[in-house]
Amino acid sequence: MPNVYTIDRFEKDLAVLLLRTDETVQVDVPRKQLPGSIEVGSILEAEFADDGQVLSVKLLEEKTNSAKENAQALLNKLANKN
Repeated sequence: MPNVYTIDRFEKDLAVLLLRTDETVQVDVPRKQLPGSIEVGSILEAEFADDGQVLSVKLLEEKTNSAKENAQALLNKLANKN
């Protein structure tokens, strides 16, 4: 069953994914196994085999764009407080 992850960062050839429902759960995935259009902050739906192999991965563009807009709105709000 696929879960939803956020790309937290890249470390050399690995993408570090955090489970969105529990960000203490981290999965390191070879970057080449993910869509080429991903970047830090991208939200993905992914499923992994027991050995860690990627079974399926899908970029959730609408969720990614919405999260970016929310983050930018928060930054703008903070900037306007000063």
